[in-house]
Amino acid sequence: MGVRAFRYSEIVQRFRKPAHSILFFFAIVLVDSKIKEKDQHFNRKKTRENHLNGVKEMLKPLLEEFLKVEGVSAAVVVGRDGFVIESAVSGKVDIEALGAMASTGLGTSEAMGNTLGKGELSQMLVELEKGPIILSPLSADELIAIVADTTANIGRIRYELKKNKVRLIAAL
Repeated sequence: MGVRAFRYSEIVQRFRKPAHSILFFFAIVLVDSKIKEKDQHFNRKKTRENHLNGVKEMLKPLLEEFLKVEGVSAAVVVGRDGFVIESAVSGKVDIEALGAMASTGLGTSEAMGNTLGKGELSQMLVELEKGPIILSPLSADELIAIVADTTANIGRIRYELKKNKVRLIAAL
């Protein structure tokens, strides 16, 4: 506060004409408002980062519970934009690629269900040669992808997903 007051008084002393003083007063107000704008942007960014850190701290243990199910190698929460929010992985899984493809696949399947008048998608099972991938929307903005191998019990994974879905949503 003292620095801004000093600058204003210095300007007033240098420009004794009222018109110049008023002009510089508005220039100071404009600069000050830009500084406040940047501060607000910085604070919003920090708040968003703190929120995401809190979400990650709450999601990680929930996702790790899926890894306790035999055959599950990854549980990943993904934004609808395809970016990974949080993951729990045991083994080699490219979670970034999984996130992008899961988001696209789920979105396409939802569009198909809407076009055919079949309603909301609750879960999607992709059966592959080396194991299934289960996708499920958590909210309008997030989904979960669970990757397993051929030894996994799909019914058990679906049960765990149903059991933990409310907790996952609450963590978001």
